[in-house]
Amino acid sequence: MRITLFGTPDSVYTRIIRLILEFKNVGHDFVMADIFDDGGLPDDYERRHPFRRIPCIEIDGMVVYETDAIAHYLEALLPEPSLIPADARTAMRMRQIMRVVDNYAYRPLVWGIYVPQWGRDGTMPAQETLTEAETALRALQELVGEGGVGLSPNLAWCYLAPVLAVADSVAAGSELIDRVPALKEWWHCVRSASAMVRTRSSESRY
Repeated sequence: MRITLFGTPDSVYTRIIRLILEFKNVGHDFVMADIFDDGGLPDDYERRHPFRRIPCIEIDGMVVYETDAIAHYLEALLPEPSLIPADARTAMRMRQIMRVVDNYAYRPLVWGIYVPQWGRDGTMPAQETLTEAETALRALQELVGEGGVGLSPNLAWCYLAPVLAVADSVAAGSELIDRVPALKEWWHCVRSASAMVRTRSSESRY
């Protein structure tokens, strides 16, 4: 099986897929596809992703885009070790965490807090952004407490850890994580996992 992943090392969503591949212990080729750099995409990238986003994956010639679709296809294609809990309630909470990351946590934590502080001379986030981010973190803490993710990897682990990694790379994000102690405890247990170390980019602390 030949797998080629297109993205950038510092992309949160590319890292989600890289973590899944790490836990599946499957090798892959990595092709840089930088959507923010003029000329940063491969010449034929629109054939693979009509919306010119990342990540995108090619498996034995078949192309899949959208992180959720890639994640679930890899899980179906490579069922061992499983990253979906067998228990229905735990699997449901896992999926809730994934959707909270997508819909409520990613934008304020990454684009609202991390990007301005890491890449724009420490610009302080707007209060509205901080409030949105804290609301998302409190919801995630509750779902983690209900068993949606633990120390053993599942798909929620792969979604949540990369977002917290960049948030905890800047002061405002670290301060918010300090306000959710149960989530912080989980994060501090997993942030030095070997898969996190192997997928870390130079653009984050973890």
